[in-house]
Amino acid sequence: MSVYTHKKSSNALAPKLPTPSSRRAAFYDLDGTIVDLNLVHAAIFTLANVGEWSGRVAYLLSFAARIPRLYVAERRDRRLLNTVLFEAFKGVSRDRLLSLGEEYCERILIGHLFPRAVDLIEANRAAGIEPVLVTGSPDFIVAPLARHLGVADFAANRFVFSRGRATGRLAEPVMAGDEKAAWCANYAAGRNIDLANCWGYADSHYDTAFLANLGHPVAVNPDRRLRAAALSRQWPVIHFEPAAASPPLGDFESAHDPKQDIERSTRGSDGAA
Repeated sequence: MSVYTHKKSSNALAPKLPTPSSRRAAFYDLDGTIVDLNLVHAAIFTLANVGEWSGRVAYLLSFAARIPRLYVAERRDRRLLNTVLFEAFKGVSRDRLLSLGEEYCERILIGHLFPRAVDLIEANRAAGIEPVLVTGSPDFIVAPLARHLGVADFAANRFVFSRGRATGRLAEPVMAGDEKAAWCANYAAGRNIDLANCWGYADSHYDTAFLANLGHPVAVNPDRRLRAAALSRQWPVIHFEPAAASPPLGDFESAHDPKQDIERSTRGSDGAA
C-alpha cells in the first residue's frame, strides 16, 4: 500500500501531495530470518560476560528467575517478551554493552548468518533496493552487524540509561508487532518511498502486520502460524539453511566508535529524517 492517500479536491489551487519516488527498500527481520540465532541466545551471551564471575552469576540467576514469565510472554505478546527479557540487564553499563555487542557480532553472529540471506540482501541491493534492518534485538548488537552488512539504517530496541547504566526499561517505540509496521511506514514517508514497492522478510507470526504493510511480503523459515497466513494470502515462502560451522568472518576497525553508529542508524526510530 502507498504511504500517501490521494484525495480529489474541488480547489484547483490546493497543493498537491508529493508523488512517491522510485526509491525502494527491503525491510529485514533479524533473528530466524537472516541469522539462525534468537534474542535469548544474545541475552545469555551478554549476561554471561558482563563482568567478574560473581557478577555474571547474579545476572544469570536474575535471568533464570524470569524464564517462566518469558515463556508466557513468548506465547502471548512479543512486546512483553522484549520488555521482560531486557529487565535482566538493569545496572549494566552502556560502555560494557557496546563492547559486548561488538564481541558477540564478531565472534558469533556473523558466523551464523544464513548464506542465502546475505546473497539475497546483495541481490536486492544490486537491483536498487535499499536494505533496512527492523528487529527486536538490541541496538548495541545490531549496529556492528549492520556495519558488517553495509546497511545504513536500522530499527532496533534501545535501552533507557541513567548515569551510564541500563535501567532495565526500553525506549519507545519497542520494536515488536505493530510497532515494526508503524516504523516502516514512518521511515518510508520520511524518504518519499512507496511501501507498495517495498519488500519485507520475516519468520514469525508476530510479524504478520509488518509484512502485510509492504507490497512484497516474504515469509522466511516461517513458524506454523506465519506459514498458514502466507499460504492463505499467497505470499512467497522461502527457506534458508544455516552455514556450515566456520570461524566468524569480518574485519572490524579497532578505532571505530560504535556509539556513533547507534546514534546515526537509529535516527529513524526517533522520527528524524
